[in-house]
Amino acid sequence: MKTFFLFLLLIPNLVMPFCSAPSAPFGGAPSKPSKPYCINEFSNTHTCSDYEIDSYNNSLRNYKNDVERFVDNLQDYLRDAQDYVNCEIRNI
Repeated sequence: MKTFFLFLLLIPNLVMPFCSAPSAPFGGAPSKPSKPYCINEFSNTHTCSDYEIDSYNNSLRNYKNDVERFVDNLQDYLRDAQDYVNCEIRNI
């Protein structure tokens, strides 16, 4: 038994770790909120109430936060995928 453990310690390349493939982020890219009907982009004017403008601005803030979270998740996935690739390469 001692010989077996000594063998494992002296020849670590023979002990192949399990490589776990990462899972892609769930969902997808967030959807950009649509502009309120009361905004006229051509004349750069609007007939919106304060509530509509505030609601749209709040939707834009939420969208921005969702995009940042999605990008962070993609970057985490990319790092995990690189770790997985390196693990597989070490096992060759």
